[in-house]
Amino acid sequence: MTRRRDRGQRNEAGVWQAPFRQPAFTYRPMEVISADEISAIHKTALTILAEIGIKVLSAEARRLYVEAGAENEAGTDRVRFPPGMAMELVAKAPAEFTLHARDPAKTTRVGGRHFIFSSVGGPAYVSDLEKGRRQGTYAEQRDYLKLIQSLNILHQEGGGPFEALDLDPRTRHLDLYQAQATLLDKNWQPQGLGRNLALDGLDVAALSLGKTRDDLVGHCLFTAIINTNSPLQLDVPMAEGLIAMAEYGQCNVITPFTLAGAMSPVTLAGALAQQHAEAISGIALTQIVRPGVPVMYGGFTSNV
Repeated sequence: MTRRRDRGQRNEAGVWQAPFRQPAFTYRPMEVISADEISAIHKTALTILAEIGIKVLSAEARRLYVEAGAENEAGTDRVRFPPGMAMELVAKAPAEFTLHARDPAKTTRVGGRHFIFSSVGGPAYVSDLEKGRRQGTYAEQRDYLKLIQSLNILHQEGGGPFEALDLDPRTRHLDLYQAQATLLDKNWQPQGLGRNLALDGLDVAALSLGKTRDDLVGHCLFTAIINTNSPLQLDVPMAEGLIAMAEYGQCNVITPFTLAGAMSPVTLAGALAQQHAEAISGIALTQIVRPGVPVMYGGFTSNV
């Protein structure tokens, strides 16, 4: 026990914790379903993309899909993928990539056997033992970020804490970005809801590194959460955020918001097939915008 403590460190409060490091898997992943079942879900997802398609509300995103070979039904937002197209695009994405932090010692690898512990993103309230649950303020938001910075077990800030409701909603994302860029030397996540919020995040991150937005291409700093609007729809703000991040070489995490029995089939196989189709469509769009750009597959499927 003494030797283990010697390898750790103490913070100002005197609490021991292990040094910051990124661990890796040492065991094989659990095989919850068989290879045949995975193949069936995958083939069904490709059939969904070819026969039903995705409703794409962004004219720019539809244009990009069509230019890459997809079919847009005249007078509609529906985009369908000819057989083979979607997976040809997905194959351009890297299997692994580096996720940079302001402190190079806290840069991490994504993919392979590496894994990352991230803080929670987007809780509705702040809560503590003294005051209970309540709406958050900017001061409390900053305290939350300081807590994330202080914990070596956390490799990444996970997409913004609760909203600071004492700030103007039109500009409070800028206050959040300023706090993230100055209070954290770890990797942090911007908001991907629309082009302006995404680009503001890129600009703030670039300033914190003494760079410009264009310098960030090939230097991945961000994982931006992009939710499809299930069932089978990509809305305008999410498409705009995805395109902006991909343009500048940043990683989108394509995360379908599928709840079985509400926005997807009630069966697990059906819900996963829909989730997979939506994820593939978003991943494909990132590779249309910038072939080889980092991208991640996010899963949210649950029941009601």
